[in-house]
Amino acid sequence: MYIIGGVFLIVLGLVLTLWIKSPGIAEPITDASGKTIDGSISVVEKIMLGGQEQYLIIRGANISKPVMLFLHGGPGSPELSFMKNYNRDIENDFIMVYWEQRGAGKSYSENIPPESMNLEQFISDTKELSEYLAKRFNQEKIYLMGHSWGSLLGILTAYQYPERFHAYFGIGQVAQQFEGEKISFEWVKEQAHKKNDKNAIKKLEALKFPDSLASSTEWIEFVINERNYVVQYGGSMRELTGMLPMIKMVLGDEAYTFSDKVNYMKGNIFSLEHLWPAVIHTNLFTAIDSMQIPVYIFQGIYDYQTPFPVAKDFYNQLKAPEKEFFTFTNSAHSPLMEEVDKFNSIVREKVKNSEQHKQ
Repeated sequence: MYIIGGVFLIVLGLVLTLWIKSPGIAEPITDASGKTIDGSISVVEKIMLGGQEQYLIIRGANISKPVMLFLHGGPGSPELSFMKNYNRDIENDFIMVYWEQRGAGKSYSENIPPESMNLEQFISDTKELSEYLAKRFNQEKIYLMGHSWGSLLGILTAYQYPERFHAYFGIGQVAQQFEGEKISFEWVKEQAHKKNDKNAIKKLEALKFPDSLASSTEWIEFVINERNYVVQYGGSMRELTGMLPMIKMVLGDEAYTFSDKVNYMKGNIFSLEHLWPAVIHTNLFTAIDSMQIPVYIFQGIYDYQTPFPVAKDFYNQLKAPEKEFFTFTNSAHSPLMEEVDKFNSIVREKVKNSEQHKQ
């Protein structure tokens, strides 16, 4: 009984601590002395997009800077907490708009119509949001940045509505994920053999690669199991071989309420279930042959979530008024968090050139 009581008190203490650390407000942007920077912005906002309540966390050290709409990955995995941990410096150059997409993070709700969880609706939501942001910050156009799943959503939105954006930045670019998953699966099996990881070899041999007609359930089961080894072997982030640090970042983020944190994983699974078919079946090689705005692709050579060769092949055949492909030799899937100074320097320079051309 004493043991049970002790465990109960420990759990209660953890829950209370988590509750206290979950006010659901945006922490201010401060200088080195801890003082809030004049002219900065850090807010949590609820807006309507496509008839559905959705949340934005807007952060920037200078409200006069260009607006950068950031499309998170997943599907269903907001990256606010990770960006605040790894790359706060980007907030010095842009008004960063972290959108918690329909069905994800703070925007998850059990009342979301499942039929609205489709790529066309998300493209429409992104367009509507870009119009809102341009008007709100009195800017003719904004910049668009997408990571992983967000790169698929981002480039398709920029393709359909180029008039809304100055330029598109794609990180861990999705292009033909069915082929990417094949490369990823072969890589983790190869790594398991190289490391003589007998347990991994056994489990990976038991995994069946889904065919093109496989259901979402089959794909999600495969991806969840296979991604464990992608993370473990450094194909997600080079210096991160487990998910616990990322979980701690979300749980410690004050922009989320207690219920937001509980819903984070629910939103991830809900979004994967409904959006993964679009990820796995969309082929940008045939869907997009040319873009009307500048396109910049950022790819880590160790990326085995959206493998480097697929992204590079897509880039090579893509036509655009201006395009560049940036290779990150010390990164896997997230160069914006793994090689921060290099990443920020490139983005800053491209936007600076764009802003000068407008004048």
